[in-house]
Amino acid sequence: MARPRLRRLARDVALVGAALFAVTLWNRRGLLDAGEPAPPLRLPALDGQVVDLADLRGKTVLLHFWATWCGVCRQEHGALAALEAERGPDAVLLTIAADDDPEVVRRYVRDEGLTYPVLLADRATLAAFKVSKFPTNYYVGPDGRLRGRDVGMSTRWGLRARLGCAGGDG
Repeated sequence: MARPRLRRLARDVALVGAALFAVTLWNRRGLLDAGEPAPPLRLPALDGQVVDLADLRGKTVLLHFWATWCGVCRQEHGALAALEAERGPDAVLLTIAADDDPEVVRRYVRDEGLTYPVLLADRATLAAFKVSKFPTNYYVGPDGRLRGRDVGMSTRWGLRARLGCAGGDG
């Protein structure tokens, strides 16, 4: 009796795994490919400074595109805060808010107590990085080339591994 149940369980797990794999591939369609040079990115931060991706050559950079209205993005704030606290000097986290109104972003960041860097996206940057779903992450290597990308919920451990953070078990 246990053997048929195990077979059904194995089949169900395989189906769920295949479905998740298909969804991942579907979400990644249309994104920039690993190995390509990262498009230029020069955006204002909430604190008024302008951040230029070109100035970060020699470091590994996570570009995290998000929006205040995105439920999945809201779930990732803890992972991003932990990543910001753990990252080394050769790793940079840049979160890029895609909302049209900077005041909405400022209020959201204040109300949520976010402490990591938040840049304000413009339509040209979203188009250059082909961002149409949130959250979208791009990992830029020290040479300025894309090392990877993903769409959807990320974990603290997955982000750490992709950004190359050292440290404890997270």
